[in-house]
Amino acid sequence: MSGRKDLIVVNTIVPGAYKALKEAFPDVDIRNASVGESSSPGELNTLSRKLTDDEVALMQEADILVVHPSILSKVMYDLPKTKWVQLSSTGANILLHARREDTPLPAYTVTRNFSKEVGFIMAEYVVGQIICHERSWHSSMENQQRKEFDRGNKFALFRSLSQLTVGILGTGAMGLEIAGALKCFKCRVHGYSKRPKEASERSPLFDDYWHSTQLPDFLSTCDYVVSVLPSTPETRGFLGKDVLKHAKKSPVLMNIGRGDLIRESDILQALDSGWISAAILDVFEKEPLPKESALWNHPKVVITPHVSGYGNVEIRSKSIADCFAQNYERFVKGQPLFGSLDWESGY
Repeated sequence: MSGRKDLIVVNTIVPGAYKALKEAFPDVDIRNASVGESSSPGELNTLSRKLTDDEVALMQEADILVVHPSILSKVMYDLPKTKWVQLSSTGANILLHARREDTPLPAYTVTRNFSKEVGFIMAEYVVGQIICHERSWHSSMENQQRKEFDRGNKFALFRSLSQLTVGILGTGAMGLEIAGALKCFKCRVHGYSKRPKEASERSPLFDDYWHSTQLPDFLSTCDYVVSVLPSTPETRGFLGKDVLKHAKKSPVLMNIGRGDLIRESDILQALDSGWISAAILDVFEKEPLPKESALWNHPKVVITPHVSGYGNVEIRSKSIADCFAQNYERFVKGQPLFGSLDWESGY
Protein backbone atom coordinates (compact mmCIF):
# COMPACT_ATOMS: atom_id res chain seq x y z
CA MET A 1 0.00 0.00 0.00
CA SER A 2 2.97 2.30 0.55
CA GLY A 3 3.22 2.88 -3.21
CA ARG A 4 -0.30 4.22 -3.48
CA LYS A 5 -0.73 7.90 -4.28
CA ASP A 6 -4.20 8.33 -2.79
CA LEU A 7 -4.84 11.57 -0.90
CA ILE A 8 -6.88 10.75 2.20
CA VAL A 9 -8.52 13.68 3.96
CA VAL A 10 -9.98 13.42 7.48
CA ASN A 11 -12.73 15.71 8.74
CA THR A 12 -14.49 14.20 11.75
CA ILE A 13 -15.71 15.45 15.12
CA VAL A 14 -13.85 12.71 16.99
CA PRO A 15 -10.64 13.97 18.60
CA GLY A 16 -7.84 11.53 17.90
CA ALA A 17 -9.29 10.09 14.68
CA TYR A 18 -6.68 11.73 12.47
CA LYS A 19 -3.85 10.69 14.80
CA ALA A 20 -5.11 7.09 14.90
CA LEU A 21 -5.21 6.93 11.11
CA LYS A 22 -1.72 8.44 10.74
CA GLU A 23 -0.31 5.93 13.21
CA ALA A 24 -1.98 3.05 11.37
CA PHE A 25 -0.80 4.26 7.93
CA PRO A 26 2.45 6.22 8.40
CA ASP A 27 3.41 5.92 4.72
CA VAL A 28 0.08 7.06 3.27
CA ASP A 29 -0.72 10.70 2.45
CA ILE A 30 -3.32 11.49 5.12
CA ARG A 31 -4.19 15.11 5.85
CA ASN A 32 -6.36 16.67 8.50
CA ALA A 33 -9.11 19.13 7.56
CA SER A 34 -10.79 18.97 10.98
CA VAL A 35 -11.03 22.48 12.39
CA GLY A 36 -12.77 21.04 15.45
CA GLU A 37 -10.29 18.19 15.93
CA SER A 38 -9.20 19.32 19.39
CA SER A 39 -12.70 20.12 20.69
CA SER A 40 -15.14 17.76 22.38
CA PRO A 41 -16.60 15.19 19.98
CA GLY A 42 -20.09 15.69 18.69
CA GLU A 43 -20.64 19.30 19.73
CA LEU A 44 -23.75 20.55 17.97
CA ASN A 45 -22.13 23.85 17.05
CA THR A 46 -19.30 21.90 15.38
CA LEU A 47 -21.84 20.04 13.27
CA SER A 48 -23.92 23.08 12.34
CA ARG A 49 -21.10 25.51 11.60
CA LYS A 50 -20.19 26.59 8.09
CA LEU A 51 -17.15 24.87 6.63
CA THR A 52 -14.12 27.06 5.99
CA ASP A 53 -12.83 27.64 2.47
CA ASP A 54 -9.62 25.77 3.35
CA GLU A 55 -11.60 22.74 4.57
CA VAL A 56 -13.69 22.59 1.43
CA ALA A 57 -10.68 23.05 -0.84
CA LEU A 58 -8.77 20.22 0.82
CA MET A 59 -11.79 17.90 0.79
CA GLN A 60 -12.30 18.57 -2.92
CA GLU A 61 -8.76 17.34 -3.61
CA ALA A 62 -9.31 14.06 -1.74
CA ASP A 63 -9.36 10.65 -3.38
CA ILE A 64 -10.73 9.25 -0.11
CA LEU A 65 -12.56 11.01 2.70
CA VAL A 66 -12.98 9.97 6.32
CA VAL A 67 -15.74 12.27 7.48
CA HIS A 68 -18.76 12.85 9.68
CA PRO A 69 -22.00 12.63 7.64
CA SER A 70 -23.11 16.09 8.73
CA ILE A 71 -19.92 17.57 7.31
CA LEU A 72 -20.17 15.48 4.15
CA SER A 73 -23.77 16.62 3.57
CA LYS A 74 -22.53 20.17 2.97
CA VAL A 75 -20.22 19.20 0.12
CA MET A 76 -21.50 15.81 -1.04
CA TYR A 77 -22.24 17.02 -4.58
CA ASP A 78 -18.98 18.98 -4.90
CA LEU A 79 -16.29 16.32 -4.58
CA PRO A 80 -15.00 15.82 -8.14
CA LYS A 81 -12.03 13.59 -7.29
CA THR A 82 -13.45 11.47 -4.49
CA LYS A 83 -13.78 7.72 -5.08
CA TRP A 84 -14.74 6.52 -1.61
CA VAL A 85 -16.07 8.09 1.61
CA GLN A 86 -15.74 6.32 4.96
CA LEU A 87 -18.20 7.78 7.47
CA SER A 88 -17.07 8.13 11.06
CA SER A 89 -20.57 7.27 12.35
CA THR A 90 -22.89 4.30 12.04
CA GLY A 91 -25.83 6.32 10.69
CA ALA A 92 -26.22 8.06 7.35
CA ASN A 93 -29.71 9.54 7.60
CA ILE A 94 -28.30 13.08 7.38
CA LEU A 95 -27.10 12.27 3.86
CA LEU A 96 -30.50 10.95 2.88
CA HIS A 97 -32.12 14.20 3.95
CA ALA A 98 -29.50 16.15 1.97
CA ARG A 99 -30.06 14.09 -1.16
CA ARG A 100 -31.34 16.01 -4.18
CA GLU A 101 -34.04 14.05 -5.94
CA ASP A 102 -33.44 15.88 -9.22
CA THR A 103 -29.67 15.26 -9.18
CA PRO A 104 -27.78 12.00 -9.86
CA LEU A 105 -26.31 10.35 -6.79
CA PRO A 106 -22.64 10.99 -6.07
CA ALA A 107 -20.38 8.63 -8.02
CA TYR A 108 -18.27 7.69 -5.00
CA THR A 109 -19.00 4.80 -2.62
CA VAL A 110 -20.11 5.67 0.92
CA THR A 111 -19.45 3.26 3.78
CA ARG A 112 -20.75 3.47 7.34
CA ASN A 113 -18.83 2.77 10.55
CA PHE A 114 -19.37 -0.97 11.06
CA SER A 115 -16.95 -1.39 13.97
CA LYS A 116 -17.87 -3.67 16.87
CA GLU A 117 -16.49 -1.12 19.31
CA VAL A 118 -19.53 1.15 18.83
CA GLY A 119 -21.78 -1.86 19.36
CA PHE A 120 -19.99 -2.62 22.64
CA ILE A 121 -20.68 0.90 23.89
CA MET A 122 -24.35 0.69 22.99
CA ALA A 123 -24.65 -2.75 24.59
CA GLU A 124 -23.24 -1.34 27.83
CA TYR A 125 -25.82 1.45 27.69
CA VAL A 126 -28.69 -1.03 27.28
CA VAL A 127 -27.58 -3.31 30.10
CA GLY A 128 -26.86 -0.35 32.38
CA GLN A 129 -30.22 1.28 31.77
CA ILE A 130 -32.13 -1.96 32.35
CA ILE A 131 -30.35 -2.62 35.65
CA CYS A 132 -30.82 1.00 36.72
CA HIS A 133 -34.55 0.84 35.94
CA GLU A 134 -35.20 -2.55 37.49
CA ARG A 135 -33.33 -1.72 40.71
CA SER A 136 -34.81 1.78 41.00
CA TRP A 137 -31.43 3.46 41.26
CA HIS A 138 -32.91 6.80 40.24
CA SER A 139 -35.06 6.58 43.38
CA SER A 140 -31.97 5.74 45.43
CA MET A 141 -30.36 8.97 44.27
CA GLU A 142 -33.48 10.94 45.17
CA ASN A 143 -33.56 9.31 48.60
CA GLN A 144 -29.92 10.22 49.13
CA GLN A 145 -30.71 13.87 48.45
CA ARG A 146 -33.50 13.67 51.07
CA LYS A 147 -31.27 11.66 53.47
CA GLU A 148 -33.84 8.88 53.57
CA PHE A 149 -32.66 5.31 54.27
CA ASP A 150 -35.59 3.68 52.49
CA ARG A 151 -35.49 -0.09 51.87
CA GLY A 152 -39.01 -0.24 50.43
CA ASN A 153 -40.48 -2.86 48.14
CA LYS A 154 -39.28 -1.18 44.96
CA PHE A 155 -35.73 -2.15 45.92
CA ALA A 156 -36.57 -5.69 47.01
CA LEU A 157 -38.99 -6.74 44.28
CA PHE A 158 -36.88 -5.95 41.22
CA ARG A 159 -36.63 -8.33 38.29
CA SER A 160 -33.28 -9.93 37.51
CA LEU A 161 -32.12 -9.73 33.93
CA SER A 162 -32.41 -13.52 33.80
CA GLN A 163 -36.17 -13.10 34.26
CA LEU A 164 -36.61 -10.70 31.37
CA THR A 165 -37.41 -11.07 27.70
CA VAL A 166 -35.79 -8.25 25.74
CA GLY A 167 -36.89 -7.65 22.17
CA ILE A 168 -34.41 -5.92 19.87
CA LEU A 169 -35.68 -4.09 16.80
CA GLY A 170 -32.78 -4.52 14.39
CA THR A 171 -30.70 -7.70 14.17
CA GLY A 172 -27.64 -6.31 12.40
CA ALA A 173 -24.22 -5.62 13.91
CA MET A 174 -25.53 -3.36 16.70
CA GLY A 175 -28.39 -5.69 17.58
CA LEU A 176 -26.03 -8.65 17.75
CA GLU A 177 -23.66 -6.90 20.16
CA ILE A 178 -26.56 -5.95 22.43
CA ALA A 179 -27.96 -9.48 22.28
CA GLY A 180 -24.57 -10.90 23.19
CA ALA A 181 -24.28 -8.68 26.26
CA LEU A 182 -27.81 -9.55 27.40
CA LYS A 183 -27.20 -13.28 26.99
CA CYS A 184 -24.29 -12.96 29.42
CA PHE A 185 -26.96 -12.12 32.02
CA LYS A 186 -29.17 -15.02 30.86
CA CYS A 187 -31.84 -12.81 29.30
CA ARG A 188 -34.21 -14.26 26.77
CA VAL A 189 -33.58 -12.20 23.64
CA HIS A 190 -35.91 -11.81 20.67
CA GLY A 191 -34.86 -10.18 17.41
CA TYR A 192 -37.06 -8.40 14.88
CA SER A 193 -36.04 -7.73 11.28
CA LYS A 194 -37.95 -6.50 8.25
CA ARG A 195 -37.60 -9.81 6.41
CA PRO A 196 -37.40 -13.49 7.44
CA LYS A 197 -33.95 -14.79 8.32
CA GLU A 198 -32.71 -17.95 6.65
CA ALA A 199 -31.26 -20.59 8.97
CA SER A 200 -27.75 -19.69 7.83
CA GLU A 201 -28.34 -16.03 8.80
CA ARG A 202 -29.58 -16.71 12.30
CA SER A 203 -27.43 -16.21 15.38
CA PRO A 204 -27.70 -18.29 18.56
CA LEU A 205 -27.62 -14.99 20.46
CA PHE A 206 -31.31 -14.57 19.58
CA ASP A 207 -33.71 -17.09 21.12
CA ASP A 208 -36.39 -16.22 18.58
CA TYR A 209 -36.57 -14.27 15.34
CA TRP A 210 -39.57 -12.27 14.20
CA HIS A 211 -40.21 -10.30 11.01
CA SER A 212 -42.55 -7.96 9.08
CA THR A 213 -46.17 -9.01 9.74
CA GLN A 214 -45.20 -10.59 13.09
CA LEU A 215 -44.62 -7.25 14.83
CA PRO A 216 -47.75 -7.49 17.07
CA ASP A 217 -46.74 -10.98 18.25
CA PHE A 218 -43.14 -9.85 18.79
CA LEU A 219 -44.26 -6.91 20.93
CA SER A 220 -46.54 -9.14 23.01
CA THR A 221 -43.54 -11.21 24.22
CA CYS A 222 -41.32 -8.36 25.47
CA ASP A 223 -40.53 -6.94 28.90
CA TYR A 224 -38.25 -4.41 27.15
CA VAL A 225 -38.35 -3.25 23.54
CA VAL A 226 -34.98 -1.87 22.41
CA SER A 227 -34.73 -0.18 19.02
CA VAL A 228 -31.47 0.23 17.13
CA LEU A 229 -33.23 0.76 13.81
CA PRO A 230 -31.82 3.35 11.39
CA SER A 231 -33.87 6.18 9.94
CA THR A 232 -35.34 5.02 6.64
CA PRO A 233 -38.65 5.52 4.84
CA GLU A 234 -39.75 2.15 6.25
CA THR A 235 -38.82 2.88 9.87
CA ARG A 236 -40.13 6.42 10.25
CA GLY A 237 -43.17 6.23 12.50
CA PHE A 238 -42.74 2.46 12.73
CA LEU A 239 -43.94 2.33 16.35
CA GLY A 240 -46.40 5.21 15.91
CA LYS A 241 -50.14 5.57 16.38
CA ASP A 242 -51.53 2.56 18.27
CA VAL A 243 -48.90 -0.04 17.31
CA LEU A 244 -47.73 -0.38 20.92
CA LYS A 245 -51.16 -1.51 22.09
CA HIS A 246 -49.98 -4.98 21.09
CA ALA A 247 -47.31 -4.89 23.81
CA LYS A 248 -49.33 -6.99 26.25
CA LYS A 249 -46.72 -7.01 29.05
CA SER A 250 -46.56 -3.19 29.21
CA PRO A 251 -42.82 -3.21 28.47
CA VAL A 252 -40.23 -0.49 28.82
CA LEU A 253 -39.47 1.15 25.48
CA MET A 254 -35.81 2.02 24.90
CA ASN A 255 -34.91 3.91 21.72
CA ILE A 256 -31.22 4.25 20.91
CA GLY A 257 -31.56 4.11 17.12
CA ARG A 258 -33.24 7.13 15.55
CA GLY A 259 -35.81 9.52 16.97
CA ASP A 260 -38.22 9.39 14.06
CA LEU A 261 -39.13 5.78 14.92
CA ILE A 262 -41.98 7.19 17.00
CA ARG A 263 -43.39 10.69 17.47
CA GLU A 264 -43.36 12.32 20.89
CA SER A 265 -47.17 12.43 20.93
CA ASP A 266 -47.29 8.67 20.29
CA ILE A 267 -44.86 8.01 23.15
CA LEU A 268 -47.05 10.01 25.49
CA GLN A 269 -50.18 8.21 24.28
CA ALA A 270 -48.52 4.82 24.83
CA LEU A 271 -47.52 5.83 28.37
CA ASP A 272 -50.91 7.30 29.25
CA SER A 273 -52.69 4.24 27.84
CA GLY A 274 -50.48 1.83 29.75
CA TRP A 275 -49.24 0.17 26.56
CA ILE A 276 -45.71 0.78 27.84
CA SER A 277 -44.72 1.22 31.47
CA ALA A 278 -41.77 3.56 30.86
CA ALA A 279 -39.59 5.03 28.13
CA ILE A 280 -35.81 5.32 28.10
CA LEU A 281 -35.00 7.69 25.26
CA ASP A 282 -31.62 8.59 23.82
CA VAL A 283 -32.89 9.90 20.47
CA PHE A 284 -35.73 12.23 19.54
CA GLU A 285 -37.73 13.63 16.64
CA LYS A 286 -35.96 16.94 17.09
CA GLU A 287 -32.53 17.35 18.64
CA PRO A 288 -31.71 18.99 20.93
CA LEU A 289 -34.99 18.05 22.59
CA PRO A 290 -36.95 21.33 22.91
CA LYS A 291 -37.25 22.68 26.45
CA GLU A 292 -41.03 22.79 26.09
CA SER A 293 -41.22 19.03 25.41
CA ALA A 294 -43.53 17.18 27.79
CA LEU A 295 -40.99 14.35 27.91
CA TRP A 296 -38.60 16.28 30.15
CA ASN A 297 -40.81 16.15 33.24
CA HIS A 298 -42.74 12.97 32.62
CA PRO A 299 -42.32 10.67 35.65
CA LYS A 300 -42.02 7.56 33.48
CA VAL A 301 -39.41 8.89 31.05
CA VAL A 302 -35.61 8.80 31.29
CA ILE A 303 -33.77 11.08 28.87
CA THR A 304 -30.17 10.95 27.72
CA PRO A 305 -28.81 13.34 25.05
CA HIS A 306 -28.02 10.97 22.15
CA VAL A 307 -25.01 9.44 23.88
CA SER A 308 -25.64 5.67 23.83
CA GLY A 309 -22.91 5.18 21.23
CA TYR A 310 -21.11 8.46 21.85
CA GLY A 311 -17.97 7.98 23.91
CA ASN A 312 -15.23 7.43 24.60
CA VAL A 313 -12.74 9.23 22.43
CA GLU A 314 -10.16 6.43 22.41
CA ILE A 315 -12.73 3.79 21.43
CA ARG A 316 -14.36 5.97 18.78
CA SER A 317 -11.07 6.95 17.15
CA LYS A 318 -9.97 3.30 17.17
CA SER A 319 -13.25 2.22 15.61
CA ILE A 320 -12.81 4.71 12.77
CA ALA A 321 -9.24 3.58 12.14
CA ASP A 322 -10.22 -0.11 12.25
CA CYS A 323 -13.09 0.34 9.80
CA PHE A 324 -10.89 2.35 7.46
CA ALA A 325 -8.09 -0.22 7.63
CA GLN A 326 -10.38 -3.11 6.69
CA ASN A 327 -11.97 -1.19 3.84
CA TYR A 328 -8.77 0.40 2.55
CA GLU A 329 -7.26 -3.02 1.99
CA ARG A 330 -10.35 -4.01 0.01
CA PHE A 331 -10.38 -0.67 -1.84
CA VAL A 332 -6.80 -1.20 -2.99
CA LYS A 333 -7.68 -4.68 -4.24
CA GLY A 334 -10.83 -3.48 -6.00
CA GLN A 335 -13.06 -5.59 -3.72
CA PRO A 336 -16.54 -4.64 -2.42
CA LEU A 337 -16.36 -2.55 0.75
CA PHE A 338 -17.91 -3.39 4.10
CA GLY A 339 -20.82 -1.25 5.35
CA SER A 340 -21.67 0.26 1.96
CA LEU A 341 -24.62 2.65 2.05
CA ASP A 342 -27.64 1.65 -0.01
CA TRP A 343 -29.19 5.00 -0.92
CA GLU A 344 -32.56 3.42 -1.67
CA SER A 345 -33.00 1.42 1.53
CA GLY A 346 -31.41 4.17 3.63
CA TYR A 347 -28.68 2.15 5.37
